[in-house]
Amino acid sequence: MHKGLKITLFSGLILSFMTLCHPISVKATDSSTAIQGIVETNKITSLYTKEGSLISNRGLSSNSDWYTDRKLNHNGETYYRVATNEFTKASDVKLTFGQSKIGIVRVKAAGAVSYSRGDENFYRNGQTNFSAGTIWKYDRVGQSNGITYYQIATNIWINSDDATTAIGYQNPNGWLQIHSSQIRPVGTVGYELYNGVEGIKVWLVRRYFGLSNSHTVYDSSVINNVRNLQRKIGLPVTGIVDLATWKAMGFSESSWYNIDSYVAPLKTNEFSTRNNHIEAMISEAYRYLGQPWISGAASSPSYGVDCSGLVTQALYASGIDPAPVSAIQHAQPGNEWNSRMMWSDSRIPRINYNNRQRGDLIFYTDPSTGAIWHVGILLDKDTMIESWPYMVQVHSIYSGRGNIAGVKRVFN
Repeated sequence: MHKGLKITLFSGLILSFMTLCHPISVKATDSSTAIQGIVETNKITSLYTKEGSLISNRGLSSNSDWYTDRKLNHNGETYYRVATNEFTKASDVKLTFGQSKIGIVRVKAAGAVSYSRGDENFYRNGQTNFSAGTIWKYDRVGQSNGITYYQIATNIWINSDDATTAIGYQNPNGWLQIHSSQIRPVGTVGYELYNGVEGIKVWLVRRYFGLSNSHTVYDSSVINNVRNLQRKIGLPVTGIVDLATWKAMGFSESSWYNIDSYVAPLKTNEFSTRNNHIEAMISEAYRYLGQPWISGAASSPSYGVDCSGLVTQALYASGIDPAPVSAIQHAQPGNEWNSRMMWSDSRIPRINYNNRQRGDLIFYTDPSTGAIWHVGILLDKDTMIESWPYMVQVHSIYSGRGNIAGVKRVFN
């Protein structure tokens, strides 16, 4: 009995001693799931083993991307695997999905479902669908089951079933090229008014002095009136309308610049079809309907325009910049007849008259000289929208405009 007791006590002491020297291993609480993602670092980032031990001689460089295929939860800490038995803490990195790529995507006719990306795949997030025809910039692209996903906001995606990156219509080489961003003014915004200038600012000055605007040109009658005004109010007597003289007439400083800088808002985009461009051109022309014919004018629909001014702004709206023809250039001396420049521009090819169609430009000559003096936009084979004394109107192509010189096509 005594020996047995001694053995039992001794065995217990050995067990206790062994326990103190070699603690019993308790398995950590682990869970691991497959993912397909990218971790992004913003600093030098430490690496760990799957047991959570720091790897002292390795790390991830700052501002770098690393593919991860597994997500590990170990003792309450989340890790992402970036190499064999090398993990980074979730708190040290940003998890993204897909590849970095910037582009534009347009929602198709049926609208687009909103998705988010979970660890394993994309899923419907329950947000409102995106409207047909809306355009979004994406910054990442992902793939799943043969479908492409585009990230258009933070973890908000739409896919290739519902949206397209297909580029819209572009003219052939040698034609006027189509712009997908807003066209900017060409010329000096805030130009002064002097002998020979035409356009809206001259029209307003002539009206201020009670002069006829049957032909809006800065001539000797305007110069004399301007000099008298300048002399009366103590401005330098130049006969030229500068900003100070303009404001002395009661016009605003903003109008001095805004009249010159107006370019029709772009109504098309990267995905627009040929027909979209034609309709954008025509719809912009209709905004001027009923406004007065004003020589050398090519500003906003708040004012009038002449024939080539109407065409210029209509082209702007459709994504066409016809430079050197421009709204500002048109008002400068010697550029009243921009219809002649359009007629001679090889980038707007001439077509067979019998093949004319909606959106083509039709040109006329002066019966007495044979020179080009008018242009309109065809609405159909027999009708055009134009600016002709004394207003912007829809009119037959057959009478009262001179001789038809021919038809040119803006969009192939």
